[in-house]
Amino acid sequence: MFKLPRVLKEISLYREYTKQIKAEELNSPLWSRRNLRRDYLNRMYTVINLPPEVLMSNDLPKEARPSFVLNEIKPINEYLKSLNLEELLTVWIEPVKGTNEESYLVVYQFVFREISWLWIFRFIFEISLISFIIYKWEWISNILPIQ
Repeated sequence: MFKLPRVLKEISLYREYTKQIKAEELNSPLWSRRNLRRDYLNRMYTVINLPPEVLMSNDLPKEARPSFVLNEIKPINEYLKSLNLEELLTVWIEPVKGTNEESYLVVYQFVFREISWLWIFRFIFEISLISFIIYKWEWISNILPIQ
């Protein structure tokens, strides 16, 4: 219950984030230049294809390919930093299935720090309990010797 103001602030922050990325998607040339896309959950994503120099290199083991991907997404990170979104997002990188780790999916997702499934269930439980007590107050006062 006491986290409610912080949760409401986080929800308003998420709404501002979604407005900003929708506006960027429609109006910004940097968005399309960086090959960014937005899904229905308002996550930003792109696919990084590794160049043949990296794929055919004997010096670079397969385990080091994600480090190359991190190097490739630096311009995207700078772009997000210019939008003041870097503190609101988390990034995850995974190889695209069926490409033999030649392409990597990079997803930027909003981080909910205050809201969690546990908080949501607890909040619903607390509201339900308070509603039940208000609704059944007469019945509860008859069972318990409350003066």
